[in-house]
Amino acid sequence: MRKLSLALIAIGVFLIVLGPMVRFYAYPRLAVAPANQRSVTTLVGPDATIFDIATLQEITTDLTTKVNTAGDASTPEKSEGDVTYVNSTSTTSPNPEGGEPIMRSRDVERMTFDAHTGEANPNCCGDFISDTEGVETPVSHTGLVAKFPFQTEKKTYPFWDSTLRKDAPIMYMGTGQVEGVDVYKFSQTIAPVQYDSMDVPLSLLGLEGDETVAAERMYSNTRTLWVEPETGVILKRSEAVRETLDYEGESRVTLTEVTTGYDDKTVKKNADEYGSQATMLKLVRSTLPAVAFVLGLISLIAGLVIGRRRDDEDGSSSHEHAGTKANAHA
Repeated sequence: MRKLSLALIAIGVFLIVLGPMVRFYAYPRLAVAPANQRSVTTLVGPDATIFDIATLQEITTDLTTKVNTAGDASTPEKSEGDVTYVNSTSTTSPNPEGGEPIMRSRDVERMTFDAHTGEANPNCCGDFISDTEGVETPVSHTGLVAKFPFQTEKKTYPFWDSTLRKDAPIMYMGTGQVEGVDVYKFSQTIAPVQYDSMDVPLSLLGLEGDETVAAERMYSNTRTLWVEPETGVILKRSEAVRETLDYEGESRVTLTEVTTGYDDKTVKKNADEYGSQATMLKLVRSTLPAVAFVLGLISLIAGLVIGRRRDDEDGSSSHEHAGTKANAHA
């Protein structure tokens, strides 16, 4: 009985100590964006309107965007707690004559952010955005750039927009499910705004004359994200993008008008991978510590009760033995 009591007390103490260790030691080491990230994301935009450079006309076509994400594993050594992701993005449309798809745009974006909160670090590690010609422009990212924080909250966050090269508010809109995984829905509305200008002939704008004028490049977007809150990963994404050339307050040329979003394969892959990861993180963050504490408390109390009972029995036996001796002497 004494050995059982000591064993239960030892197990109880171990479990009570284990709970906080799992929550405050193991969890922070698991709840981080991987530095060596490797992934491919596909977005599709059917029936898009774009300005075709070859014909200098607006055309309707399907767009497919591939985003290859690679992590720079050296960043955590240079800036503790941060990771760097490099997104190589290319957008193509089908070739009406067959053969290889037509390249419509390509760019590379290097972004550095806190591995736990997802917040950009604008002062580290050579962040840039390159255009189709490969010209790299240094950029200071702000807000959330690649993912939301672990344990995402139901609130408005600043979220980065690569076209504007600044963040804008993205609002919490409610809960939902993606492929059976619980998600938070966020929406960001960017009203039409000038982000650049372009020198073009009046004829391109559908106006008479051959002189060159400065047209305004206008951009708007309604971005909707479905975020798994435990991991902060974006499982599903949709963007209604419109870019135009405006002159004298009127839209003259549509450069891009498309509603694009993750294809079904990407959504399914994200839900399967990060739904499982969310279950594991929630287990480490809350379930295991709570269960360990309760079981440890039960074991500790049981050990103390058994030990106390053993002491009482030993005490009773000693009193009975002393009484028997006294009677024998009498």
